[in-house]
Amino acid sequence: MMIILGDIEMQAVLVCILVCIITTIYWFWWYRRSSKIKNAAISKQEDNENGCNDPNCIRCHSSSQQHIETFKANVTTLRRLVKLEPALFDGMRDEIWSTIDDMLAEHSKVDTSCAPSVTPDTSIDTTSTTTQLSSLLSPQQGQNPTVFFLPGLEATPFHHHGHFLNTTEENGDESLVFEECVCIKLWKRHTAIPSTPVGKKKFPLPIPTTGDIQVLIENYQIIRQELLDYLSSDGSEESFTPFDSKVYTNANGTTKTSNDVEWSSIYLYHQGIRQSDICNKHFPQTSQILEMNCPHRLAGRCGLGSVYFSKLKRNTKVKEHCGPSNVRWRCHLPLVVPKGSNSQLRVGLAGVNEECVGWKEGVPILFDDSFVHSAVHQVVEEDDNTDENTYSNGDNDTFDGARIVLIIDFWHPALSEMDRNALGVLYPPGS
Repeated sequence: MMIILGDIEMQAVLVCILVCIITTIYWFWWYRRSSKIKNAAISKQEDNENGCNDPNCIRCHSSSQQHIETFKANVTTLRRLVKLEPALFDGMRDEIWSTIDDMLAEHSKVDTSCAPSVTPDTSIDTTSTTTQLSSLLSPQQGQNPTVFFLPGLEATPFHHHGHFLNTTEENGDESLVFEECVCIKLWKRHTAIPSTPVGKKKFPLPIPTTGDIQVLIENYQIIRQELLDYLSSDGSEESFTPFDSKVYTNANGTTKTSNDVEWSSIYLYHQGIRQSDICNKHFPQTSQILEMNCPHRLAGRCGLGSVYFSKLKRNTKVKEHCGPSNVRWRCHLPLVVPKGSNSQLRVGLAGVNEECVGWKEGVPILFDDSFVHSAVHQVVEEDDNTDENTYSNGDNDTFDGARIVLIIDFWHPALSEMDRNALGVLYPPGS
């Protein structure tokens, strides 16, 4: 009898031990799960406070677990493609791999030493030979992209048309001085290179251009009319989709956003994906112009690029923010700008490298939106003697003082085709 009781007691002890082990494991699992949920809630709250409510927005939510896991998978895909199709990536810059390593280490502390060795393409000069431009390589103050930062790219808030061609006086004779700015690949040179007199210093050969922005200038009226036709047929209020109200505010300084304040858009390409219905049905000419004549267009190849019509209602300010990456430059093609507007696009760090420009219909603006930037649109109240026609191109005031531009994202011109291939894998359309 004593032996039987001893066996029962032993079994009871074993059962108790097993229950304790199971309880401990369950408690540990529950604690870890609760911590993850709590941290995710905190992260989501921080994202919502600092950005929009769209969970797919990589500019505002690039640190979310969803985007981190997607990025890791895309890195794996890129490594496989480099081995399977080396010709597509041979010569891509080493800085892309070092940036990937830094991002993976930041997100998951993984060993990234297995990144393939890539020899940079020495045939592509990604730096300027001038002292002025060599001091303008990224990173720069005020430049803080939210998703992917590639060091060593030329960086300045605005890339004006005159950045690549200036005139100076030398020994009383006017001569041309060429600044080797890569933005020339997007602009088209208007001044012909004169012949070089005997004994004079030879001019450098022109940098090959594609003139994407010149195409926009030449086709400005077509793009503008297609937009006006669409809005007149469908109604401007219903056509534009407002952005999250957290990213814009009243331009007069009040914190409350009224119904009359709005920043909205009509997308032709959204996060790299072509919106075929609206492109084919309503903007076939604009789409053809972009797709056939703008080889530096980012949208269609990478999720970091979009093309859209952007409307700012009067007295609206877009809050200060940075774009997702310095591998792109953003272009504004102003289509509707009311007369008497006090409107500005500010790019750069105040007191350091900030520049301000206003919009003028048909005059493109090219800037690096990886710098902190903001936009404000205000319309000066008109007196009774002012013509009812408030738009600079002769349209009636059917937009209630709104400003409308076409926004196109271009690849940074210094990036080679191999660099673009790699970045398109890391951030494919829709990512």
